[in-house]
Amino acid sequence: MLNLPKGVMIMEMNIGNKIRELRKKKGITQEQLASALGITSQAISKWEMSTGYPDIAMLPVIAGYFGVSMDTLFNYDADKLEENIMNVLYSSRGGRPFEEAEKILLDGIADYPGGHILKRELLEWYAGQIRAHGRTDLVEKALELGKQICEECEDSFICLGVMGDMADIYITTGRYEEGKKLIESMPYRYHMDIYDRMRCTSMFLTEEDRLHETREWKRWAHQELHMVCEAEGYSFFAVGDYENALWSFEEAADIIECFRQRPIPIEYALLQGPGPAEGLARLAAAGCLYKLGRLEECDAMMDRAYNLIRDCYDDNTWEECKEQRMKEYRAVYYKVDLNEYKPCI
Repeated sequence: MLNLPKGVMIMEMNIGNKIRELRKKKGITQEQLASALGITSQAISKWEMSTGYPDIAMLPVIAGYFGVSMDTLFNYDADKLEENIMNVLYSSRGGRPFEEAEKILLDGIADYPGGHILKRELLEWYAGQIRAHGRTDLVEKALELGKQICEECEDSFICLGVMGDMADIYITTGRYEEGKKLIESMPYRYHMDIYDRMRCTSMFLTEEDRLHETREWKRWAHQELHMVCEAEGYSFFAVGDYENALWSFEEAADIIECFRQRPIPIEYALLQGPGPAEGLARLAAAGCLYKLGRLEECDAMMDRAYNLIRDCYDDNTWEECKEQRMKEYRAVYYKVDLNEYKPCI
């Protein structure tokens, strides 16, 4: 089996330019190269003009003829490739409207088809749109993307995240048993003692070498703790335990608030942005206060929740994001039965 550099597809790389460079450096013509490889000079011409590409089985022969490695033939720089992919990922975040983030990610995937982390990010966006906004038009596209990632990607953590997104989509769209079956096929939990690059870098390398990874680890831990508190709150709410639900929702909101005052670069920010995340958790808490008959506190909490979301944006940006954010707001409003108390704004 041909061992190509991980994440690289031949159609992505401009291999023709590299072949032309190596041919000229060797001081031979297209005809001489074609003769050495046992092909036509027209094929060489097509490669160098990027109107055709070598057969994958011929790549080791070409590399061997010029006396270079496969990495050199592909002009492949793993660190630069990863940096470019992560730049695309960070650019898609920071509270952007869905359509804008989708375009950034699709363009990035077109440029880096082996960048599975970009595909996973796009799937997360699709799952969020389906869950929060009822975008059933995205369901089949999202599920196909998820299956493609699981078939192509060797990173088990990315694949498990994809399986979680797919289960979310199945359950949100009424295919509960399919979602449940997928979840039951996953490992129950990973222990913290299972090391990965992020954790090992954070724990063992010098302060100068570990800053990025410590910030990344903190972001994910922060995000996950907020999410689990919120999930616990909805579970308590569903069984009528409104006191404990209130505790959980306030914990979810407080976790956001304790980090919100400090300016954080976009690449380390929460996926949803701190204001909307805290605002929706406060709104869920207002639903608990309503159920407990604490109506004055409920009114104050609803005002606080709305302002947390609205105040994240200047007037122009709010007009662009308003529809999306208010859909999220209304979804929580109805989920915690605040519509029984008063109409949603």
